[in-house]
This record gives sequence, C-alpha cells and structure tokens, in this order.
Amino acid sequence: MRRSTRNRLVKALIVVLVVGLPVIASWIYRGWTTPPDELVIAGGPAGGQYDLVARELARSVASELETQVRVIETEGSLENLQLLEAGEVDFAMFQQNALAIPSDAGDVSALQDHSRAAFVANLYSEVTHVIAREGVSLATPEDWRGKRIAVGRPGSGDHSMTQILLEHLGLGPDEFTPVNASYNGIVEGIEAGEIDVAILTAGLRAPVLRRLLAPPEGPSTCELVGIPFVEAFTTKYMALSSHTIPRGLYATPRRIEPSHPLETVSVRAQFITRVDVPTTVVEAVTRIVHDADFQRRASLAELHNGGERFSRQPAQFSLHPGALHIYEPGLKPLLNSDFVEATEGIRSFVVSMLISFYLLFRWWRDHLRRKTEHKLDRYIHQALDIERRQLDYDVSPGRNDTAVLQRLLDQVTRLRQAALAEFDAHELNEDRAIDCFLEMCHALSDKINAKLTRQRLELGLRTLAETQRTQNSATGHSGLEAVPPDTQSPESGGS
Repeated sequence: MRRSTRNRLVKALIVVLVVGLPVIASWIYRGWTTPPDELVIAGGPAGGQYDLVARELARSVASELETQVRVIETEGSLENLQLLEAGEVDFAMFQQNALAIPSDAGDVSALQDHSRAAFVANLYSEVTHVIAREGVSLATPEDWRGKRIAVGRPGSGDHSMTQILLEHLGLGPDEFTPVNASYNGIVEGIEAGEIDVAILTAGLRAPVLRRLLAPPEGPSTCELVGIPFVEAFTTKYMALSSHTIPRGLYATPRRIEPSHPLETVSVRAQFITRVDVPTTVVEAVTRIVHDADFQRRASLAELHNGGERFSRQPAQFSLHPGALHIYEPGLKPLLNSDFVEATEGIRSFVVSMLISFYLLFRWWRDHLRRKTEHKLDRYIHQALDIERRQLDYDVSPGRNDTAVLQRLLDQVTRLRQAALAEFDAHELNEDRAIDCFLEMCHALSDKINAKLTRQRLELGLRTLAETQRTQNSATGHSGLEAVPPDTQSPESGGS
C-alpha cells in the first residue's frame, strides 16, 4: 500500500476519533451524573424511628435527585445489612452494635465479610429502654430470672442489645422465657400481661415508646427501669455509651415517666450504603443528611447540634468516597472516581479496538502486497536483463568491450538509485526484498567491474607490447645501415 493511501486512512481514523470522542464523553458524563431510576432504603419495623427517618429521607432524596425512592420495612439492623450486601437495597439504617453477637443459630458466617458496606453518617443515638409491666420488680439481676422477656425479632438491633444485656446480667438461656414479637406484638403482649419485660433500643422519639410509656388514651400499664452496673456494661462493650434518660421525658398529665433520671446505655444509629453505589448519589444523600431543614423535619437534634463530629465518628465501616467529599471537600479529586472508572473501561475498549484495527490493517496490507506486484519487481527484472546482457561480453581474448561494460555498470547504478527513491526509511528497515535487491545489484556491479577491470588490464598490456615491438623494430633497422669502414672486404683493399 502506497504512503499516500496509508496517510489518507490515518487521517480518516483521526477524524472518526475526533468526531466520536465528544459523543462518547457526553454519554459517559450523562451516565455518571444521572441517578438510578429507583433507590431502595431499608428502614426498620413499623412504629420505630428507623422507619420514620428513612421515609423522611426518602422524600427529601426523591425531591433532590428527581428519582423514585422506595423504603422497605425490615426486622432491623442485621436484616438491613444482609439486604445491603446482597445488593437488594442501596441504603440502610444500622445499629452500631448489631454485630456484637451471633445470630440465633450461632452462625455469623454470612455476615463476616462486610466489604460491600460503606459508612455515610451517624443520625442519632438509640437509647436502650428497659420497660417492665406494671407490678414487675427488677430491682436486682436476680429479679430478672423467670421473667417473660421480649427479646426482639431475629435480625434486629433490639435482639442484639437484648442478648448482650442478658449476658451482662448473668442470665442463661434457661433462666428466662424469650418472646419474639414485633413492636405491635410487644404493646399488645404487655397490655395482655403476656410479656413481663421488653428491651427496646430506639430513638427517644420512636412511636412505640410513646405508645408504651405515654399512650394518648388511658394510663400506661408499664414503667421504665434502669440498667444495673452501667459503667461495667459500657466497659465490656466499647460500642456502647452511658446515657441518662431525664425525669419526665415521657410525661403525661396523669403520670411522670420516668419519675427520676435513669442510667442506661445508647448506641449510634448509622446510615450505611453499598460501596458500588455511584459517588454522586452518595454525595447528594450525605449533603441532604447534613441539611438543617431535613434534620429538623426528622427530629435529628443530636446531628444538628453535634455537626460533623457527631455524624462521622465513630464509623464501623469504611467511609464511602461520596460521603468523604462532604466531610473533606479539599480531598475531592478533580475527576470523580465513577467517571474515571467508567472512562477507564472506555479507554481500554478504544485502545483495544485501535490495536485490533492496526493489526488488521497491517495484515491486509501484507496480504495485498503478497497478492499484487511488488514495487521492486520491475527493477529486479531490469537487473536480471542487465545480468543476461553482460554474459555476452568479455567472452574471448582480444575483444574490447570496455565501453559497453561501462554503460551496463552505469545502468546498474541508475537502477539502484531509482529503486531506493521509491521507499522511505521505515520500508527500507522492514522490507526484506529491498535487502535482497541491493545485494543483487552489488553482486552484479562487482561482476561487471571485474570484467571491465580485466579488459582494461588486457588492453593496457597489449598497448604496452605494441609499443615495445615498435621500439625494437626501429632499433634493429638503423644497425644494418651503419657499417664501419674496417668491415670492407680484402679484395677491395688489395686492388
């Protein structure tokens, strides 16, 4: 393929890339900035603060991102984490200490790998409420024995907290009667006298707490009880913090509950996501979480007052890059990681396609070259013709073919120059046929030069011999004419 044709193909390829790259970049940018058609948030059981906060956040995110946001009801933190790591939800509410104990089956293998979960923010403190049915005394750990205790639904943070609290009190599995019940079931069970104690770890504004401790109609049938040995409890479990429920928090006109400050513990309610959720989406959601209007609507007073210090520390999972852009905007890269990751795939695809096209082009060029006449073919034929013609000269002694041989030698030189002018430096370096042609020209030049040298040498020797004979002939003729006087015959002298 000639250089001009190849240059036209290269220019055409450059034009295609220049025209196509903006289209590709626009497509990538649109996919990078457009949120998914639907986001799913795992909340919690109905009547809990998880559900309330998740639904308020869903309304704010749907309005901000102009996408559909769906909240699903779950049993609680452990189920939320399982759904998140299974890819069934995008965001989830999670209790900080929910992984402190095994599941009912004693097997946490399904929850050991948390590489897909990422931290977004702490939302509020979940306070452990020990609620005893009216008339049930829990003054000492011994009083807990034999009681019917609502241990929370498996997969919930209430279940985890209840288990470690009973372990803290030294109660074995055979020393109480566990009752698995939902929030509605707990309310009904206490009112019916079927549950003696309920341990609920929830936000202070959870509706279920209001239903139990400050019902809108009728007097409460239960009361709040403090946790014994709170300092020892928080020492054994680092995720727990001591907390004091102030007097009269759940007061009604008929009753003040609690009647005095109670010592208990609290954990952080966290908002988590998957590591593969787009950075722009997580960044937007984190910005909404830290918006004062949202915090007021969701009653997140601790987050509003504590700011970033409360929101960020401590994080049980690695911080998502989208949340990091909000906490540390100075570390935000020039190019978003999602965009870089997307363009990396496109770049690899484009480079692979270019390499494939180049290899295909070279194969096609070589294929055409093998099928069509090589540019050297006519020069090789001319060199062979010169070689055949030189065989007719210098075949017998005495011939003078120097002029013809000199013309043939000049023809070889001009032929070589004309052939080399057809190729550039890259072709001279890559094409083996050029090397063969040059070697052929060198050999032919050497052969003609040898004949030419031999003829010129013979011609010189003949000329020298002729000159010598001429000189010898001239010298021999002059000696016969010059006869000295004393060489005359005696006969002439005697006369």
